[in-house]
Amino acid sequence: MNIDGPSGLDSVRIEPLYIEAAPIWVTLKFQHGALTSVKLSLRRPEGRVNKPLVVHVLKKILLGEIPPGTGLSFQVSGTAFQQRVWVETCRIPSGKVISYGTLARRVGCGSARAVGQALKANPLPIIIPCHRVVGATGRLTGFSSGLKIKKMLLEFESEHKEAAK
Repeated sequence: MNIDGPSGLDSVRIEPLYIEAAPIWVTLKFQHGALTSVKLSLRRPEGRVNKPLVVHVLKKILLGEIPPGTGLSFQVSGTAFQQRVWVETCRIPSGKVISYGTLARRVGCGSARAVGQALKANPLPIIIPCHRVVGATGRLTGFSSGLKIKKMLLEFESEHKEAAK
């Protein structure tokens, strides 16, 4: 399954992603049909809400039915280090978490803080599942969309992994 975005220079889609009964509002920005930005919010953004199309793929990523980074045409730019962190983040399975320090070691970096900064610059949360990276003690820290959404996403993945057993 591959969904191309709308053609045009600055297309925007707003879709609700329902995690159980609660909507997380997803604002998707496309350039020339490629997804360039995902913003998550608990508040409905201004603008026309589109018929859900892309969030179907995002939910499949959360459920582990398709690997992160597949199912959508997307374009991201970042430093070589950010790209390494983002690629390694996509290897974290649905329903699992790792620490910033573990991720730092996996990318050959001694700084969990540097990894945190790379994830802070992630333009595509869920597609690059940075919500699966937590503090050393398992504590939820740092997420561009807020810790409440991070917790909702992790609980959703965990509950569906348990139900699938």
